[in-house]
This record gives sequence, C-alpha cells and structure tokens, in this order.
Amino acid sequence: MPEKADAIISIHPGYAEAILAGEKTVELRRRVPALLSGSRLWIYATRPTAAVVGFVTIQGVNKADPITIWRQYRHNAGIDLAAFQTYFAGTHEAVAIVLAAAKRVGPITMEQLKTVRDSFHPPQTVIRLTDFEASSLRRIAKIE
Repeated sequence: MPEKADAIISIHPGYAEAILAGEKTVELRRRVPALLSGSRLWIYATRPTAAVVGFVTIQGVNKADPITIWRQYRHNAGIDLAAFQTYFAGTHEAVAIVLAAAKRVGPITMEQLKTVRDSFHPPQTVIRLTDFEASSLRRIAKIE
C-alpha cells in the first residue's frame, strides 16, 4: 500500500486550465502509479507553458474497463467520446483520477523545480515527491 504523498502529473495546458477552472474534475489515464485519496497532485502544464501551475487533492482513483469509466465520468473528464476512444484504443483498463479543491499557483518554472529536485524532468505520467521535495515545492508556491 503506498503512502499518502505529493506527486506531480504532466497535463496539456488546455486540460490543466480546465482543471484549475473547476470545469474538469476527472483526469483520465491509461495507467498511473498507486495514489491515495487525500494526496496532493501538482499540475505540471506541458509546453508551451512548461511549469507547475496549480495543485488538486486526489479524491479517489478508479480503475475499470474503458466503457465503464466513460459511462461514469464522461461529464467530468473534459473530452468527447471520439478523443476518449482514440486515447484508450487497444487497452483493457482505464484509470480515472477524481480531483477536488483545485488551487492555482505560480507558475513554478523548470528552473525553480530543479531547486526542488536537481534532476527534475517533466514526468511522462506521474512522479512522487519525497517529503522534503513536497515541503520545498509548497514553500516555493507560498502555501505553507
């Protein structure tokens, strides 16, 4: 069982903005490491933004076949059926990360992120932060 811990997720800027605006409350993934409810998930908006722009609290993580996930979360996922089907083509499992309490920060640039983790690179999916890294990121974001 994983510990409750901060993590960073890479998201396209348009979807990141929809999350921070409260319009998208579910992030869909083909796979994701185990994340516990209550954990803080920092949002790294990919290029051209290339910065952490906010964070959310993970309300839950649900895994099921893509059809079940679509039926349950289609109104909160921020994508249409065609995009959903393209993304999940060829897979038998879909992951829905249910998000709550979105807060905008920063942007926290790549240069700043490298002060948190010297070898920081934008995650392909999700990277967990150590307690020290999470504390450093909260300090940069001025949320302590």
